[in-house]
Amino acid sequence: MNEFHLLARRTIKNTTIVTAILAILWVLLPRFASLLAGLTIGSAVSLYFAVSVAKQTEMAAEVALFQARKRPSFVMMFRIVMILAAVLAIKVLQPKIGYVSLPGLIIGLFTYQFVLLGGFLYKKTS
Repeated sequence: MNEFHLLARRTIKNTTIVTAILAILWVLLPRFASLLAGLTIGSAVSLYFAVSVAKQTEMAAEVALFQARKRPSFVMMFRIVMILAAVLAIKVLQPKIGYVSLPGLIIGLFTYQFVLLGGFLYKKTS
């Protein structure tokens, strides 16, 4: 397994862990439920983004190495649709779970970037 695969696996695993921790905190800390709900939903979408980026990079490497035909992709459209789906899910779920913080959702969308940055900083300091 090359270094990219290890980095992608580690990032996806750590993003999953962060999402699970946020979901647990959402249940355990009702005082901060609205913020943690937004962070959890945003982090779940961010996990999708992490998996998507890993697959796209593998496909790009395959095209470069094996001169495979490049298939058209609608990656940006899928990301926008996922963000809109998260916002719509919040609107649909609000009567059942209460107010969900939109700023929390936006911050949660950057979870896998924060995990990646944390991994690089940790590797640099050790």
